[in-house]
Amino acid sequence: MRFLLNLLIVFTFLFVANCSINKTSQNITNEVPVAKDPPVAKDPWENFNRGTFAFNKVFDKYLLSPLAKGYRIILPSEVRTGIRNFFSNLKEPWTFINATLQGDLKNSGVSIARFGLNTTIGLLGIFDVASSLGLEKQKEDFGQTLGVYGVESGPYLVLPLLGPSTVRDAIGKVAGIVADPVTIALNKDGKDEWLWIGTAIKGVDFREQNLEKIDNLDATSVDFYATVRSLYLERRNRMIRNQSTDQQDPFQEFDIE
Repeated sequence: MRFLLNLLIVFTFLFVANCSINKTSQNITNEVPVAKDPPVAKDPWENFNRGTFAFNKVFDKYLLSPLAKGYRIILPSEVRTGIRNFFSNLKEPWTFINATLQGDLKNSGVSIARFGLNTTIGLLGIFDVASSLGLEKQKEDFGQTLGVYGVESGPYLVLPLLGPSTVRDAIGKVAGIVADPVTIALNKDGKDEWLWIGTAIKGVDFREQNLEKIDNLDATSVDFYATVRSLYLERRNRMIRNQSTDQQDPFQEFDIE
């Protein structure tokens, strides 16, 4: 995992050195600049990405998918939902920070309200009380924040184990690892091993939620790599625009950074 973090940091420096940020003359005193429609990321590293994609498929076939199937068999759906809710609740402070940075006061208010309700009444987030009260989950991350401020997505990038991304989103993942309040709190208490345990559990849970979707997608795609790339990029563009998600999209709960 530390190797993966170092790898992401390297890509961060590459991106900063080569990407261009669209500078505008907007006055940001009273409002946050609104991002233009983000362009579809190019894939100049396709050969490298396909190699990483193939590695991830082998990892999935022999480890992640069997673990996800066992996870489904061993734990009842109610328990899996509680675990999923617990980890989702831990992301609310990071969502609040990014929604605030984006100038989205509505979503930042919803996120902090959700965190308060679910942490207390929902027993540390195991029960999603907030959703039952009409406060729906909003996922905001630093990759989206960069997109709102006009940072281009950069080349498409497949990360080892973590899967589809772009250079901009990889930077967002690094920021999520370093700056997330929950991460900071665990590191401060010397409990950083729980970060990797949590990431592993979320990865298995994500795969369990999408066992049929991803397997069917693989079976019916002429080019599975290109299909996943297209779905991921469309998903990220919708998220930056705060548009509703496609329920058939296997990446709608993609949050395992």
